[in-house]
Amino acid sequence: MHTILVPIDGSKHAQKALHIACDLGEKYEGRIALLHVLSHGRSASDLLELDVAHLFGPKLKATLATAAENSSEPVAENLLKVVGAKILEQADAKVRRCGLEAVTLSMETGDPAECILVARERTGANTIVMGSRGASDSFATPFGSVSNAVFERAPCTCISVK
Repeated sequence: MHTILVPIDGSKHAQKALHIACDLGEKYEGRIALLHVLSHGRSASDLLELDVAHLFGPKLKATLATAAENSSEPVAENLLKVVGAKILEQADAKVRRCGLEAVTLSMETGDPAECILVARERTGANTIVMGSRGASDSFATPFGSVSNAVFERAPCTCISVK
């Protein structure tokens, strides 16, 4: 079975990548492997600006809003895990609505590019579909540093979505 790895971070580009991966999965009878790498260093206000933040639910939004009002410091890992779980849950639901098998990988901590490459090897993914830039990338280059690193090192087909 064709496995498509989709690193998902809640950004607009990652959401588009998931949509394209689902289209490919339908066409090639594939399954979608979802990965979220915790976004250490992100503030609560950063997380509230994610493309999927409107789906977080009132309790999580209120927690993030309170944290944003009280500090611009990075949020604690336990809150990052709650946000990451919500992002993965939403992506999993989208994949299943498309009638595809979803494999949700555990959340990872560490260098995002390295985590993606390890997940590709673990799942045997034939394809990686990811946003050209993530939630925290600057616009200094046409591609984000994570996607560049993955595309340079991955031994499989890589698709960048803008």
